[in-house]
Order: sequence, then C-alpha cells, then structure tokens
Amino acid sequence: MEDIRLVLVDIDGTLLNSRQEVTPLTRKAIGRLKEKGILFGIATGRSPYAVRNLVQEWGIRDDTDLIMGFNGGSVYDMHTKEMTSVLTLSGQAIPAIQKDLEGFAYNLGMYEFETFKAVKDDPMARRIAASNRFAFIQDDFSSYLDKQLGKLLIMAEKEEMDRIIAHYETLPASPLYHTFRSAPILLECVNPELSKSKGIILLLERLGLAPEQLMTFGDAMNDFDMIRDYVGVAMGNADPRVTAVARYTTLSNDEDGIGVFLNRYFGLLPGTGE
Repeated sequence: MEDIRLVLVDIDGTLLNSRQEVTPLTRKAIGRLKEKGILFGIATGRSPYAVRNLVQEWGIRDDTDLIMGFNGGSVYDMHTKEMTSVLTLSGQAIPAIQKDLEGFAYNLGMYEFETFKAVKDDPMARRIAASNRFAFIQDDFSSYLDKQLGKLLIMAEKEEMDRIIAHYETLPASPLYHTFRSAPILLECVNPELSKSKGIILLLERLGLAPEQLMTFGDAMNDFDMIRDYVGVAMGNADPRVTAVARYTTLSNDEDGIGVFLNRYFGLLPGTGE
C-alpha cells in the first residue's frame, strides 16, 4: 500500500452525486481520514471562495484542510484562511477569445471573489451564479484587460458548444489561454501552462510531500493530469480516457465511489469494506 498523506477529490461527477449531495457514507469516510493522519482537500475548476462556503452545506467543512480552485490556479487553506494564486490568466485573453469566437452564440463569464460576472444576463450564467451561491453581475469586462484573472468561462448551448470545440481544433494554440471542456455547455479558459497537476506540484512542495503520497479522485478530462501523475482513482462514471491512466477505479459518484474506496483501501471500517 502507498504511503498516502493527502487525498484530493474533484467535485462534480466525483464528490457529489447526481442530486448534488455528499452522501453519509462518503462523509464518514472522509472524516475518518484524520484518524490515519491523512489530509483531505478538494481540487476543482470552481472558485475556492464558493467551495469554502459549500463544504458547510455538504457536511465536510471540519474535515476539509484545503481547497484547490480554478483548476490548480488557487489554493485556500481552511485553517490559516490564506489564499495563494499561481499561473493566473492575463486579461488580454478576453479580446483574444472574443476574436476567436466571432460569429458564435456564447456568453463569457468569470468568478470574482463571491460574485459571478458575465457579459450577457442569460439563464446559463444565472444558474452558475446560483449553484455557487454567488451574486450575479452583468459586466462587459472592459476594466479587466490589464488585470490577472483566475479563469474565464465560455458558456453555450450543447450543440453550439460542439461547434465551438470543433472550431478550436482548427486554430493554432493561443499564447494567451488554453481551453478544455468541463461540462456539455462549459469551456474553461486558463493560463496556457496551468493544469490541476501543475498546481498540485506547487502545493506538494509547500506541504513537503512527495507525488506518491497523494491520492486523487476524478472523472472528467480536466482531472486527467492529476489522475495520471499521482495515485489516481477514476470514478465508475469517468471519461474512458481518464480511466485508462488511473492506477485504480471505483464505483460511480451515485454509488458512493469515494467512500467505498477510502473505506476499503485504508481499512477505515475493518472487516466490512463498506
């Protein structure tokens, strides 16, 4: 068995089930990690400010040590209340995205502290704000061109997003931003050098941990690097490309995949495996 000292989990499709809940079995398993001297954290594309509040609703606030948000770009320490940001996105990516997507039907949004801002006031933007318990603000983003951002979100209906993805495949790589699809209607735009795995490298250095001491759980392509590069566990509902690079697999997010795996791997409930 590996000497795991930190467990990091993705949120959507991983920690949360289809009802957007952390189930009792998984909550208990996460809570018992402390008995083994293992830290627990979240690695997500969401804003760490949002997750800081949501862990209370999910019943795991006291058991969460850190939150890595913006796909590795920011880390919030739940104990010291300190936020650290790396590999931020240049505001110059805003006009570059607008030029690259001229003629497409989409909305552009971003998180700022405990708000979600978007160029258009539409249902997609409103849903994202509500799901994070954030206020929604309409903004043309003209004041952000000379600032550093966590990330930008391209939002479009699924069929239009399919066309946007196909369009990006015809474009050369941008020196200003990198994109990846995190949901059928969402395309994330981040620093070209950023990934969850790269953010994790910096985190492990700060914690004094080796890569082989980190266990990761995920399901989507924005989890690919962190599943491949560490002791990765793919959910039963994971993208097949993520499963292919995982060291382990578990049940789906609707079958307590995280809780069942933690209990069995660490022997949190000796003799039962459940």
